[in-house]
Amino acid sequence: MNSFVINSVKGDINLGQVSWEAPSNIALVKYWGKKGLQLPMNSSLSLSLSSSKTKTTLSWRKKPKGEGLSFDLLFEGKKKVQFQNKISTFLERVEDKIPNLKDYHLEFDSENTFPHSVGIASSASSMASLALCLGSFAAYSGNESFLGDTFFEEVSSMARLGSGSACRSIYGGWASWGPYQIDNHEKGSDFYATPFTKIDPLFKEMSDFILIVDSSPKKVSSTKGHALMEGHPFAEARILQAENNMNKLVDSIIKGNWDVFQSVVENEALSLHSLMMSSKDPYILMHPRSLVVIEKIKEMRAKTGVKCCFTLDAGPNIHLLCPKSENTSIKRFIESNLQEFLENKNWIEDSVGSLGPKALEC
Repeated sequence: MNSFVINSVKGDINLGQVSWEAPSNIALVKYWGKKGLQLPMNSSLSLSLSSSKTKTTLSWRKKPKGEGLSFDLLFEGKKKVQFQNKISTFLERVEDKIPNLKDYHLEFDSENTFPHSVGIASSASSMASLALCLGSFAAYSGNESFLGDTFFEEVSSMARLGSGSACRSIYGGWASWGPYQIDNHEKGSDFYATPFTKIDPLFKEMSDFILIVDSSPKKVSSTKGHALMEGHPFAEARILQAENNMNKLVDSIIKGNWDVFQSVVENEALSLHSLMMSSKDPYILMHPRSLVVIEKIKEMRAKTGVKCCFTLDAGPNIHLLCPKSENTSIKRFIESNLQEFLENKNWIEDSVGSLGPKALEC
């Protein structure tokens, strides 16, 4: 792995380039609320997607010392000024890990395989791919902490400093962030995500149908939403609920228990939106059609016994999850019963991506 990471760099340390793509992920146990420097108030578990990815190319050139951090940020070749402050803060946070960053002018150019504002976490995949590029740069520079078998752990810790959920996009398949119980032992860390691999065959090949109810930009950013958990009247109870759900979900995935999995995933999704609606400054991110779609999913499931469940991120769009064996039934259901409630009848079919990030040729 180490030689591959280094050999993926084109050029030399004075003038070079590296490209990575990283998947978006959907959290099933939700991370909501922060403590310290980008640490989670509760543990979370996610699945990384197969087709929904961000590709980032990092180019660098040596510059005179003493000029400080400098960078350009582009999206699909065009400057993206609105994210300058976010990336500047991120680079300042990772400077301790890569102290020679300030000796180079950096240029990040990203592109997504999916449209914005459709319920796919672009911040997770974009910050993950950006962190992977920086990790390769650090390895190529001879930074020892990025040269060993802990490369992905180091990059996950770094990605967390830009976007909490990005730390889970460093891995394919299932990933956890924060401690949880398994086989009477505590696993996981608040500082980086870890791959979760002890999975029953039922959950190894999962589909994610992303139902686009409303693609308008969110009225409240995730950063502001997390901040509202400080002093939230239900914060303490939420932490206990999340840790309990985390342990139950892990157990269900190991044992192949769909009923428990479904119950926890939907409880987490609705709890997330309940926390938003019960904040000090309450807000609603669901759309009325979101509720219609959820009710129709529940009605169909009760009638047919099809294995499926829904989840939502902090927005109105719905992820309809199912084992791949149920794909035909779910597609027929969406086309016959849900399309009229979707924006422009729009939905995206994706799946669990087991391969995870990939270094690309520049």
